[in-house]
Amino acid sequence: MIPYEKFDPLGTLPSNLNDQDAEETFYEDSRALKLSHYVMAERCIQVEYATIKEQIETEPSSDTLTYILEGGFRGFHKMGREELVEEYKQIEEQWYNLYEVVGLPWEPYEDDPILSLEMDENGEVEKG
Repeated sequence: MIPYEKFDPLGTLPSNLNDQDAEETFYEDSRALKLSHYVMAERCIQVEYATIKEQIETEPSSDTLTYILEGGFRGFHKMGREELVEEYKQIEEQWYNLYEVVGLPWEPYEDDPILSLEMDENGEVEKG
């Protein structure tokens, strides 16, 4: 007889490999904006969300969502610096395209440097 083991949902979560300050800027993107781990992770999440949404609306299923659910996806906020940089490089152009056509699923993170480029003379975001 196999002994009963209590299911521990936290025991199945991927480990957190983010070993630096999430708000510290360390990466300069193709538009010379200095990004923190947190901003890069948020941008990656926005692109993944937009990709999944589009796939669900236009295809029988979402390969992206299936991949995430099958593999126990770590999450962008839990990635180490090198892994996140590689992920970010793959989505950067798509993020800027979504941003420019107002296609992001939600506003950029409040500390995203893209927002400081749009401030008007009153310190408010011009683009809406």
